[in-house]
Amino acid sequence: MKLPDGDFIRIFPDMGVCDPHVHIYNGKAWLFSSHDRGPGQPIFRMDDWRIFSSDDLVNWKLEATAHPEDTFLGQCEECYAVDSAERNGKYYFYFSQQQYQTGVMVSEKGPAGPYKDALGAPLLPPRLAETPSYDPTVFIDDDENQTPYIMWGYTLGADHYYIARLNEDMISLAEEPKMVEIENGWQNDACWISKFGGVYYLNSHEGDYATSDNIYGPYTYRGKICQDCFTDHGTFFTFHNQLYFTYAVPENFGSDEPLDRYYRTMKIVYAHLKDNGEIVTDDFIKKVGVGQYNAKWDEIRGEWFFDASDGIVKKENDDGFELRGIVDGMHLTFPNIKNMPENATLRICVSNGNDTPCTVEVRKENEKGKLLGTCTVGNTGGFDKYQTFDIGLKNNAGTLGLCFVFRSDAPEALRFDMFSFIENTGKDE
Repeated sequence: MKLPDGDFIRIFPDMGVCDPHVHIYNGKAWLFSSHDRGPGQPIFRMDDWRIFSSDDLVNWKLEATAHPEDTFLGQCEECYAVDSAERNGKYYFYFSQQQYQTGVMVSEKGPAGPYKDALGAPLLPPRLAETPSYDPTVFIDDDENQTPYIMWGYTLGADHYYIARLNEDMISLAEEPKMVEIENGWQNDACWISKFGGVYYLNSHEGDYATSDNIYGPYTYRGKICQDCFTDHGTFFTFHNQLYFTYAVPENFGSDEPLDRYYRTMKIVYAHLKDNGEIVTDDFIKKVGVGQYNAKWDEIRGEWFFDASDGIVKKENDDGFELRGIVDGMHLTFPNIKNMPENATLRICVSNGNDTPCTVEVRKENEKGKLLGTCTVGNTGGFDKYQTFDIGLKNNAGTLGLCFVFRSDAPEALRFDMFSFIENTGKDE
């Protein structure tokens, strides 16, 4: 499938969805976003915040609109970035007014609300620290106490990001704010905190990121996660064992018009951790999106899965990434594969370093779905020696989800690289 340079498939066409923060609550993806008013604005004009939900990251439902009039702000057209957190069955909605102050709302009914102003005043008042009190990110650590933190601000001029622990109530600070140091860092805002492999990752606008062994820093600059026309306010989330990076770009990216930075739309891409801790994304996926595939693509890479069993991991190899940790009964799922021919012939690229063969089942939609075809993968000469195997499927034409299920008595069943359809011409219709 080929798209013109600059063109891409939009999740939210012409809706002004921006500053995306996605959290997984009760097995569903919840998007907390700000809302650009419309094209042609001279500055950011944002009148409310929006909450969406999705089961598949392709189809999203607008669950609620949060209005500044329901908070201490009152009427406001500077509804800047938001974030969310869950604790003890309550859901918290952190919102900022321009580069001025940050408040918090709370819901006892679920992530869609309704939300009520928790304080009637800002949680982060203006210039609480030596940085503007906006663009909050809330991070729950994986320690025994599940310690919550809030970070905010920008690094422009002499200012820095600041961080503070939150109390158990999630609406008050447990300590004085501390300055976050970034060695060889950036001049920007929109901070976000993640943790991978025991390492804290801090990122900002334009896809810049830094790492530290301590949440307070200092952080060491590592490079750019993702370079697009603008990688605006990027954040991470994990869903069904897949890591995603989401951000915004101008809605009119790809047109002949000057880029409109004040009217944005959201993208989601798969993110991959290299052995050295570097994060990378796929240029192809930046255009076509996640959670959907096309039988006419030259290849569908294993690391683009939508769902994988616990224990399956993406690992760097000479060709990019492969999937390891596969044992008996595990599965990989790829939903929404368009243009599937009837009774397709599927070609998988896998390796097996065991004398014990692995049976690969291809099932419809999920691991319990109808069996469409199987093949047996014997020893390929080592786990670093990949071979292709063809599987004849019994399927109807159209859009179909496929699930690979692996059967083996070996400690490691096989390693998975990619698959394709041998009728594929490499061109879209």
